[in-house]
Amino acid sequence: MGTLPRVVVTGIGAETALGHGVSALWEGALLGLSAIRPVTRFDTRRFHARQAALIDRERGPDGAELETLFARDAAVEALASCPDFGGGRAGIAVGTTLAGNGALTEWLAERTGGAGALSRGDPGALSRDLAHRHGARGPVSTVSVACASGAAAVGLAAEWIREGHATWVLAGGADAISPFVFSGFDALRALSMSVARPFDVARDGLTLGEGAGFLLLEEEDQARRRGASILARVAGYGSGSDAHHMTRPDPEGRGLRRAVETALLQAGRAASDVDFVSAHGTGTTFNDAMEEAALAHVLGARARTVPVNGIKGAIGHTLGAAGALEAILSALVLARQRVPPTAGHAKSRPDSPLWVVSGAPLSPERPIAVALSTSSAFGGTNAALILERA
Repeated sequence: MGTLPRVVVTGIGAETALGHGVSALWEGALLGLSAIRPVTRFDTRRFHARQAALIDRERGPDGAELETLFARDAAVEALASCPDFGGGRAGIAVGTTLAGNGALTEWLAERTGGAGALSRGDPGALSRDLAHRHGARGPVSTVSVACASGAAAVGLAAEWIREGHATWVLAGGADAISPFVFSGFDALRALSMSVARPFDVARDGLTLGEGAGFLLLEEEDQARRRGASILARVAGYGSGSDAHHMTRPDPEGRGLRRAVETALLQAGRAASDVDFVSAHGTGTTFNDAMEEAALAHVLGARARTVPVNGIKGAIGHTLGAAGALEAILSALVLARQRVPPTAGHAKSRPDSPLWVVSGAPLSPERPIAVALSTSSAFGGTNAALILERA
C-alpha cells in the first residue's frame, strides 16, 4: 500500500447567531461577544429557561426548514473558492441532531402539509439537498450521534478521502431550534437560567443555539495542484463511548479520553504536541467537569499551559453543528495564531486543571501548530479531531 492521502481544509462556511459568514463568527468571538438573547420565535412562558442564541430567519419560500437554509448558506461560503466541486469524486457528510423536527412536530400537531411536510421531517433531507445543489455524486451520508454529530461528520469525510472513496468532501453540521427541542432540554433541567458559562465557577447549564458550519476537505495534492489556499490539515479523528448513562457523562471522561487518544494516534502526534483546545464546554456542571478530567488525564501537567476556548458562551450549543463550528474555529486559530476569549467565562474553579482563555484574545508566545477539538453527546458518544497548521 502507498502512503495515504493527507486531508486539508480549503474552505469554510458558517451561519450562527453572531451573524452571516465566517467573518462574523471570528470577529464576534475575538471580541468576546455573546449572541444569547430572550427567545421571541415561540412562546417560552411554559418553560423554565427563556434564552437562546437564535438566528433571525424565516422558513424559505420553497418551504425549506431553517436548518436547511443555514446549511445552504454555510455550504455556499465553504465552496466559494472551489467552483469545480462536484461529480463522482465529490462527497457530502452532514451531522445533525434533530433536523426536520420542526416540520414533523407541526405535522403531528396540525396534520397539515401532507407528504411534503413529512419529507422535510427527514434528517437525511439535509445531505440530499446539498448533494443535489452542488452536484455531488460520490458518497453522501447523514450522521446523527447527538451533539457529536458535526465532528463525526468531519471525521467520516476525512476517512473517505484517506481510503480513496472521494477526492473532496463538503462536511459539517446544521440544526435549528424549535419548541420541541427547547422543551426537551428544558424538561431535563439542562438549560441555564441566564447564559452559558463554559468552565466557569458559576455555571448552571447550557444555552441552546442554532446554525451551520461546513468545511471543504480534500486531498492535499489536489489542493496544491489547483492552487487552493490551505487553512489547516485534518490529521486525526477518534471516537469513544462512555457506556455510562443516557444523559450524564462518565465523571472520569474515559470515553472522551479514548476519542482524543485515538485521534492523536491517527495523527502520529503525542499529547505534548497539542497547542490549543477547542473544547465542547457546554457550561453544565457534569459535562464541564468530565471534560476537565479527560483533558487533565490526556495532557497531564501541560493542561494548565494549553489555551482553551469554549465557543458555546458566544453562539450557544448548536447541537449537530457544534463540532463542525468548533473545527472551523480551530482552523482559524491555526491560520491566524490568535485564541478568542471564552464568552461567559469569568472565573475558573480554584482546582480547575485547565487554562480557559477569557476577557481578551490571546496571542500565544509559542506558535500554535496542533489543535484539538472535542465533542461529547447524550448517550455517551465522544469525538475528537486533531487539526494541524498548514
